[in-house]
Amino acid sequence: MAYPDIVALLRTYLLPIVDPVGVVGRVPDPRPARLVQLRRVGGTQLRPVRDQPRVDAICWDATDPAAVALADTVRRAVHALAGTTLLGPTVYRVDETLGPMSIDDPLTGSPRVMATYSIAVRADEAISR
Repeated sequence: MAYPDIVALLRTYLLPIVDPVGVVGRVPDPRPARLVQLRRVGGTQLRPVRDQPRVDAICWDATDPAAVALADTVRRAVHALAGTTLLGPTVYRVDETLGPMSIDDPLTGSPRVMATYSIAVRADEAISR
């Protein structure tokens, strides 16, 4: 069974939206001052043809207002996916399971804003019988 790789799909979708900010699955060392990290943090299968991954979007920027603005750009873009095929597979629904919150980077003290989204996406390749 194969489910859509939600992190890869979201990364491709968000790159032009947040350009020139990078969008990654794993934080590079050294970390750029401005960055969006996406990571799948769970989710559920919705049989027969849906996956509902939970995805963290973590946004770093040089100042608190800039980090909030970057997180808001990501937030609006993720919510805009509902009812579309902008990722390739159909996105049925987007829910915010944890709204944006400021959590300074524990290693550097850099401004950082994090949110978690639940994205119901069609998973044709994973149809179970």
